[in-house]
Amino acid sequence: MDENGIEVHRMLGEVCAADGSPLQPVGGVAGVLRCPTCGHRTDEPGDGRLGDGFDVNHRQWGLRGDLHAWQAMRELVGATPTPNDREAIRAAYVDALRRVADVDIDQTDQRVVHRPHLDHGGMSGGSVDVEWWRSRGIPLLVERALQRRPTPSSPSAPRPGGRVIDAVVWTILLAIPAALVGGGGFLLVQRAVGTRVEARVLECDTSGAIIRGASTYRTECIAQWEIGGRLVTGGFTGGNGASDVGRTVDATVRGDTAYSRSFVLPVVLIAMGLPFLALPVLTILRTNSCSATGHRR
Repeated sequence: MDENGIEVHRMLGEVCAADGSPLQPVGGVAGVLRCPTCGHRTDEPGDGRLGDGFDVNHRQWGLRGDLHAWQAMRELVGATPTPNDREAIRAAYVDALRRVADVDIDQTDQRVVHRPHLDHGGMSGGSVDVEWWRSRGIPLLVERALQRRPTPSSPSAPRPGGRVIDAVVWTILLAIPAALVGGGGFLLVQRAVGTRVEARVLECDTSGAIIRGASTYRTECIAQWEIGGRLVTGGFTGGNGASDVGRTVDATVRGDTAYSRSFVLPVVLIAMGLPFLALPVLTILRTNSCSATGHRR
């Protein structure tokens, strides 16, 4: 039997730590197993932390205390970055077992130790099988931590300059809806709050400019209205441009500017911005969902 066959045979004696399902070979991929329930594969990269080693368990524990020692170790060192070499990884797990079960498998000649704080019932409750940890538990943790370390090409590995690129992308994604929705909301406030008047549009002037090769146009209008018996001339915003000249429109005055009370433009701006806003929101929700349901041990 080849090396991959030996590995598959060994790991068929292990189960998914998430739901206890027996691991099954992946067709056409030598040496790789997957959980038929949650879909986790043994060749999936992890987070580069010692918690990656706990993604599969042995089918059979040594004694009843071993399961609780395993769980306590995961809580203790799960967030610790995985060292670079095998011996350092093994030393980290051996030290974790020493801290949760008060036993050093490299120093003791005892085969079984009993720890009351790991006793959750059963005939061998609280008993830790030292030999099981030495021959099966620690080696499994070391192998899984090594195999699941992210590589530079894996999605879990940090990319050079990745944070800067992500920041630029998110800035663009958020700037578009912020401008549209924010602008529409601003116009709604301007048109809803203030002194209501009837404004007569006197003239409109459209000017153009070329900015970075792109043509832009801006229309400025002047209108006249009456407040408290006094005739006021000032700017006018939010109408239909030159087609409003000579017309009297319902407006709201704020400062020295009259704003058309037509809600068409702000509603259009908000409606245009909402789809752009949905993209980053859905991305955030999807990321949070993946983090919550991911194969974490």
